[in-house]
Amino acid sequence: MQATFPPFARPKFGLMTAPRTMRAAEEVVPKLGVKPGLPALRVGGTRTYDRPIEHLAGQLDVVDLRLPLRARDGRYGLVLCFALAECDPRLLGREVVRAAHPDGAIWVVVWKKGHLLEGAPSWEQVQEAVLATGWVDNKVLSLGEQVYATRYVRRRRPGKPALREPKPPPGR
Repeated sequence: MQATFPPFARPKFGLMTAPRTMRAAEEVVPKLGVKPGLPALRVGGTRTYDRPIEHLAGQLDVVDLRLPLRARDGRYGLVLCFALAECDPRLLGREVVRAAHPDGAIWVVVWKKGHLLEGAPSWEQVQEAVLATGWVDNKVLSLGEQVYATRYVRRRRPGKPALREPKPPPGR
């Protein structure tokens, strides 16, 4: 059953404008680092990369960019979040980290500077929000002429021993 609303009473669910062009899935998806056996989550955005991600991960859940996210805690090995509409960057940062598996990765897609829409979070706002959760950025990937994504991973534990050089064999 489909609900109809008079024009003035239509609910607003963070509608967003889709980017005009996106890079091909064959170029982008291998760089996302999909972990086989761990489900993936797409927040908002377009379906451009859904099939290959689902094929690699085994399961892809899709939710709208409505905060708080309707996703289980710590479940997703890959969270691909299209932050292309109006949203609270601080809440978004906390929510994507909450949904991501500790060994997983979060990719947050934002508009490039010349294409930033009114109300949509800038890269700087998202960066500040996600870094405040203890996760760190470690890669940037262009998804087309208008948008790019930044990858965030959990910060490694401080004091973890560095790799050591192997000990020389005992002398003769």
